Amino acid sequence: MRANDKDFVDKLRSLAKVEDPAVVQKELEGIQEEDLAEAFQRLETEECLGLLTKLSDEVSAEVLVELPTETARSLAHELPDSVVAHYLDILPMDDAVDLREDLGEERFEALLQVIPREDAAEIRRLMGYPDESVGRIMTERFFEVAPEMTMADILGDIRRAKEEKYETVNDLYVVDSERRLLGVFSLRKAIRAAGTSTAKELMRTDVVTSRATDSAEDAARTMARYGFYALPVLDDADRVVGVFTGDDAQEILRESETEDVLALGGVSGSVESYLSLNVWQLVKRRLPWLFFLFVAETFTGAVMRWYVRPEAGGGESGQLATIARLTLFLPLLIGAGGNAGSQVTTTITRALAVGEIRAGDALMVWRRELATAVLIGAALGLMGFLRAYFGWLSGVGVSLVVGLALPAIVIWAAVVGSVLPLGAKRVGVDPAVMSAPFITTFVDATGLIIYFEIARRVLGLHF
Repeated sequence: MRANDKDFVDKLRSLAKVEDPAVVQKELEGIQEEDLAEAFQRLETEECLGLLTKLSDEVSAEVLVELPTETARSLAHELPDSVVAHYLDILPMDDAVDLREDLGEERFEALLQVIPREDAAEIRRLMGYPDESVGRIMTERFFEVAPEMTMADILGDIRRAKEEKYETVNDLYVVDSERRLLGVFSLRKAIRAAGTSTAKELMRTDVVTSRATDSAEDAARTMARYGFYALPVLDDADRVVGVFTGDDAQEILRESETEDVLALGGVSGSVESYLSLNVWQLVKRRLPWLFFLFVAETFTGAVMRWYVRPEAGGGESGQLATIARLTLFLPLLIGAGGNAGSQVTTTITRALAVGEIRAGDALMVWRRELATAVLIGAALGLMGFLRAYFGWLSGVGVSLVVGLALPAIVIWAAVVGSVLPLGAKRVGVDPAVMSAPFITTFVDATGLIIYFEIARRVLGLHF
């Protein structure tokens, strides 16, 4: 059964209402945690909590790990400590450190008393490094060897070690008695070498490293440049304190590149799954840029106001003068619509590209985008009315037209910006074709119709 099937999601909604945990656990037995997490993103928060509190603590924690970070953290607030403790224990250490900000220091410290002492100690050590540094993200579970160790001894240690002891064994790090890095060699080289060969004989000494306080993004780009699986991390005394793994580096680079793409579309904030963001979070990511661009567009209107004289159309009450006044707001209105549409299509195209949403999620996406557009449009409409009435003394009629047209155009832009990429995906066309320039051009033309139709009805104009 596919986790993204509507029937499966409906089944989860029904199970969320079941009171008996044994029934829920039996019905979901054998379902992979990854599939559960994918389906959970299409449920309401209360439905997710209803299921997680009835599953075993271990399964619930595994599902939380597979959920987008924003969703998992919001659910962790409402879940009992027994579940969150398991979640904290199996989280990658860098994610566990970040969880403290969401749970609060007091509850986080209480949970550290519950998880294994060794894991709690590692989390506390990582918390001592600066935010967004390599030290916060590195793992201390790497394979280190003394220079005199033979390959027979090393391979024997790897075979006997518990699975969770080492996060990576692709590279073996040679350190002295004070944990200073002497060299590195690959596991492949160790396997192919004679059993009597020593680490000192196999290692290479020209090792690329990173400081624990260095930027994680810079370290990730270094790894990408050299094609490393991992990067050793040193402290100020040149002692090895951990390794920066390739999967963490890829995630950092992917988030950085995604943030750049979203920023080009006028969307701010950290990278999170589209479905993990509620309407208010979407508004907060988009409205600041729209306000900024809104203010910038008023300068264009000011230039037009200087050259376009409404009184030249036959007096203050003449239709030509009214149309001239309306024309002054065209850059403001069309710019707001194009920018809003660009934000939506950039967000939706990115979510489609990484598999966060599918064409079958169209109705859910439209509802979310419509609610977001209504809030953003209302804010911009109020701002536009105040700007027209008090800033440019345009009168109640023209100001009202501007105040009504802005939310109408923004809502229309949101509909178009979400429908076109989703429609393209459904018919097998690359959603990137429905790019921001295309949406902007389309909204510019249709936005003019919306604006003048509202003006015709509110002001009684005859075109």
